[in-house]
Amino acid sequence: MQKLRLSIIVVMIIGLGIVVNSCVEPFEVETTEFKSALVVEATITNNNETQRVLVSRTFPLDTVLMSGVSGAQVAVTDSNGGVYNFTETSEGVYESSNPFGAVSGLTYSLSIQSDGNNYISDEMEVPAVNPIERVYAERDFKDNGAEEGMFIYVDSYDPTGQSKYYRYEYEETYKIIAPYWSSADAYVVSPLPNPEVDVRARTQEEQVCYRTETSTGIIMENTTEYSEDRVSKFPVRFINRANYILSHRYSILVRQFVQSRAAYAYYETLETLSGSESLFSQIQAGFLEGNIRSQTDEEDVVGFFQVSTVSEERIFFDYEDFFPGEDLPSYVSDCPLLAPALLTEGGSSPLIDGIEQNLIKYYSEYSQQDDLLFTDGPGPYFMVYRVCSDCTVLGENVVPDFWVE
Repeated sequence: MQKLRLSIIVVMIIGLGIVVNSCVEPFEVETTEFKSALVVEATITNNNETQRVLVSRTFPLDTVLMSGVSGAQVAVTDSNGGVYNFTETSEGVYESSNPFGAVSGLTYSLSIQSDGNNYISDEMEVPAVNPIERVYAERDFKDNGAEEGMFIYVDSYDPTGQSKYYRYEYEETYKIIAPYWSSADAYVVSPLPNPEVDVRARTQEEQVCYRTETSTGIIMENTTEYSEDRVSKFPVRFINRANYILSHRYSILVRQFVQSRAAYAYYETLETLSGSESLFSQIQAGFLEGNIRSQTDEEDVVGFFQVSTVSEERIFFDYEDFFPGEDLPSYVSDCPLLAPALLTEGGSSPLIDGIEQNLIKYYSEYSQQDDLLFTDGPGPYFMVYRVCSDCTVLGENVVPDFWVE
């Protein structure tokens, strides 16, 4: 099962005092003897789209893994009697059979039937709609000058003052250019004992690729202590200037979710208890109670069903836009020129072994003048580690539909 976007942690911290903003109702952290618990992640939005619910179950205490729950019956019901059924698309992943969006003025509840047990959530209202005003990037320092890089900021404003509680997710996509790409590639003509290698034109795009990654942590903001319901220059992402993902073109899609006070309190407590960069960690004896409960027994249910309104905005920028004339960040790997022998005195062929195991790629004909790492060769060609010549090691060679140069 794919990783949960907002990973759920089953935790107990003895003697921990949790201080929550007085405007946010805290959730109680129940102390129980550990037992398997159902884990649910579900956010229904106002976008008319295929909605998704993730259902899994915890393993025993000595593991941090979770197992997707198959064969469950999942549905969302609105206060008008509308029922939206979900279909399992992969282990533990349930998607609405038809696209739908939450409608203002209605309430929604989630129901799950699994292994003879029934689970149901509290009814949740649809929050106010508040579109993102602006997403933008700025070069700056963090931690009092300790790191320089790119901040991704978001601005938002609700003149009605009804939104207040915000959660953010992002999806970043960046261009990868293999620094030692060649239009030719080496292949084995004849194996040992009479080894022969030749070169031919590459048959697929391996110079320019794109990689997309999504946020994994809990990113939230609230405006309850401000004079107005305004999110101003809120940092959703920081990227150190030395990170190679900035080297060429970079894009980020930021999503803003307006959520309920209860949802904000739940995830704030979850983040406090995680005490870790990775929220998917440290399953311990106890659980953080949400708004989903078992109707058939006293089984623990971890997770929160929330209804949110969402808006999004995408931006692009190049390294040159903010660091003009400066050296690009170092590539993700060192890329020395290698000259593995076609045939050694011992009768082996490092060159053929490297090609057949797809570890090295052709770069150019061998040149003694450029050979800085000559050892037991030279071989007929300069080769490089595959990651230096084949961008598909790191990303996909298909240009995303949304990409703009």
